[in-house]
Amino acid sequence: MKTDKKFDVIVIGAGMGGLTSACLLAKKGYSVLVLEASHMPGGCSSSFYRKGYIFESGATTLIGFDEHQPLNKLEQMLDIKLPKEPINPPMTVHQNGKTITRWQDKEEWLSEAIKNFGEEQEQKRFWNLAYDVSDIVWKVSGMNNFFPPLDSTDWIKLLKNNPKDLWVLPYALKSVKKTAVETGISNPEFYRFLNEQLIISSQSMADETSFLFGAPAITYTNYTNFYVPGGLIEMAKTLQNYLSKHRGELITRQKVTGIEKNGSEFKVFTNKKKVFKSDIVLSNLPVWNMAELTQGSVSEYFRKESEKYDEAWGAFTMGIVTDDQFPEEIFIASSDSY
Repeated sequence: MKTDKKFDVIVIGAGMGGLTSACLLAKKGYSVLVLEASHMPGGCSSSFYRKGYIFESGATTLIGFDEHQPLNKLEQMLDIKLPKEPINPPMTVHQNGKTITRWQDKEEWLSEAIKNFGEEQEQKRFWNLAYDVSDIVWKVSGMNNFFPPLDSTDWIKLLKNNPKDLWVLPYALKSVKKTAVETGISNPEFYRFLNEQLIISSQSMADETSFLFGAPAITYTNYTNFYVPGGLIEMAKTLQNYLSKHRGELITRQKVTGIEKNGSEFKVFTNKKKVFKSDIVLSNLPVWNMAELTQGSVSEYFRKESEKYDEAWGAFTMGIVTDDQFPEEIFIASSDSY
């Protein structure tokens, strides 16, 4: 079955990246089609229903709504409000019989870290440095949507950055672990804690994560964390509703099987034997998926990019339903270390 309808842009994948791109393009007046292989939008920021209960498909809580952060900016740009309720404290960690509360307040968390890991002065140096680097990373990333710069306009925009923020750049070449060692921290249980936190937030270990990226990753509980009533799918639905009101369309259960370019026009083929046409194709898929979907030199490019990575990271998630009654003040998010 084929379609003759043509769109300005086809977006492949209805994760948050794909939905966000589609909504921003629709706001600019483009006709946009989003194709999603799953039966629900949202990707790793989605939910599914099973026997009357809502389970998250990946993430369980949200950040990004504080100043300089991307979801805050998205709400402003689209003039929408994503459904959310604040959580404080955002997380508890159970490690070696200890309950470690990840308080949002920076000083409160610092006291908690010292109580559990000792080395008071070293902990203060490490976390105060992490706070400072993290705040600058969020501020700079919020001001620079296109980095590295692609043209003269992007370079001009870089001049708006404060030169005083450049002191954080060396931390792009220094790992979280090396930074912690240099602040004097020696407690092995603290490094175990750091690894567990980074696996959650950056999917890598302390000796593999640059401190420039790791600082925001390990301090994300010190920003406002949110729970989405009804599951994270409600966030995706909000963007889907915006898209549908602005010349956009989302079709689920349409797995893209091929992309073909004829002149200036693209044809996108799906497993339902449909063909969609557009002037531009924007992919929200991982680089490993693209070689088999494209052709010629483009396919070769993606194949070479894929071969640069000989290791992959995965996660196993499990949802549990219980009929136990829990106190209202119970902490909603937790991370168990074994």
